[in-house]
Amino acid sequence: MGKRGRMCPDLFPDLLECSSFSSSSPANDDVDRISELPDVLRLHILSLLPLKSAIRTGVLSSKWRGLWAHRWPDPSSLFLSSCSASSSAPTGSTEEDAFVSTTNRCLAKRGRRRIDSLVLSFHQGQVLQSDLKQWLDYAAACSVEDFHLYVLPAEPASAASSQTRRNNNSINRRRSASSLIFHFPMDSPLLIRLSLRGIHLSAANSASTRLEILALHSVTLSDAALRKVVAACPLLRCLDIRRCRDFRRIQISASGPHLKSLTVVDCPKANELIVTSAPGLRSFRFCGTFLSRYSIENAYGLEEVYFTSAVPNLSLPNSNWVSSFERLANVTALTLCSHALQYIAVRGAGKVGPMRSLYRLEELQLLMLMMSDTSLNDLFSFLRLYQCPVLERLFVELPTCNDQHAENFMEIEDEEPPKDCLDKLKTIKVRNYKGHHNEVRLVQYLLLKATNLNSLVVIVSRESLEPEYSKEPSSRLRFLHLQLSLFTKASENAQIVFCECDIDGFQPTHSEAFFKF
Repeated sequence: MGKRGRMCPDLFPDLLECSSFSSSSPANDDVDRISELPDVLRLHILSLLPLKSAIRTGVLSSKWRGLWAHRWPDPSSLFLSSCSASSSAPTGSTEEDAFVSTTNRCLAKRGRRRIDSLVLSFHQGQVLQSDLKQWLDYAAACSVEDFHLYVLPAEPASAASSQTRRNNNSINRRRSASSLIFHFPMDSPLLIRLSLRGIHLSAANSASTRLEILALHSVTLSDAALRKVVAACPLLRCLDIRRCRDFRRIQISASGPHLKSLTVVDCPKANELIVTSAPGLRSFRFCGTFLSRYSIENAYGLEEVYFTSAVPNLSLPNSNWVSSFERLANVTALTLCSHALQYIAVRGAGKVGPMRSLYRLEELQLLMLMMSDTSLNDLFSFLRLYQCPVLERLFVELPTCNDQHAENFMEIEDEEPPKDCLDKLKTIKVRNYKGHHNEVRLVQYLLLKATNLNSLVVIVSRESLEPEYSKEPSSRLRFLHLQLSLFTKASENAQIVFCECDIDGFQPTHSEAFFKF
């Protein structure tokens, strides 16, 4: 959008063709004619736009801000949860009956009118398949654009007396908890975003849908069903798969060039991940057990990569992930865990020079599950093997556990810290600092090698302090701060900020945590 009152062509390509909403006269450039229209006309304009475009009209002027929420009769967005329904349940009725009856009354009162967003959240055993089908039909009839269906684990019985009050209908519901099925695709012609959790999904060969965002969490579906779902979504931009336990071979073959983001988290039975026909893929996030095979056809185009595993490994499973990693020529933001660093160190053992240059990497985040001698050596190996000539931001997440003796776990030869690899580094943030031997070694190395460093932010929490200092945490904090201030700094302008909590707004690109340290 240029001057106030001139419409953004990306938002309204069709409306700009109408002379009543724009003027070719330079004298009228500052006249916000469209915002002066009556509310009824502006609401009508919003009703012609997709949800995401309607929301974006808020940038036009203050008169448009938030108006999109009223383009359909209230309520244009519904959040229906069994938790809120149970609190208002009549005496003598069960939570299951209360949620179903409350939901039915709410939808009947609203009527079958357009709706932007609908969220249904309930526990296993509270809803029959017939109830779910009725609500899905309602959502489709209202042309919902944003639909969320969350089937949460069944709640344990609170007391034996409450169990005796359950009628036969409630018992049948609980017995049929595992049979709730979502049939893909949903019939809503305008559906853009779909989020499913804790349900069985069946998919048949179907015509193309308009779906752009798909999230599957703890969903039961086969490898073949996933392929059918993706094939039916040529406009898919974001695919998020989490804790789907039946996958063996995750194969993503995008039927269009729009797929930008792929997330795969904790699919324990999977051993292969294959991504083809996705030339636009820019973000890839993976967390879980290392797979035997990774094949990403457009790895060279990836710009943001998150690769971690919280599963402890006594030995490194066979995996080709490092070979795939070496194709990340254009990555700008990278997150790795200490297990991933171990793979890289083993592959690069005996190498004299660097294996690969991450010449566009600007941000690196390291999630250290341990800080043993081996872990620190693996970190140094990564910096030695992979040159990062433009690295500006470094985030290091240290373990929360008290592992000060981890460096004595085995006798190993220290890795020689790399030289002259952090010339462009400007900001470092270290979390969960406890002042243990290898943590001190790491911070000393970073301060000594980062010649253009502006700031080092060190965060330590009271819970992570050593037990012998727990009675006097303030004295321990003062000691750690003094220790850091005495370290040699290569950059005269480097400031050291030391605090107990993360008060700094500086966060990594990958700020979502998929596992706890």
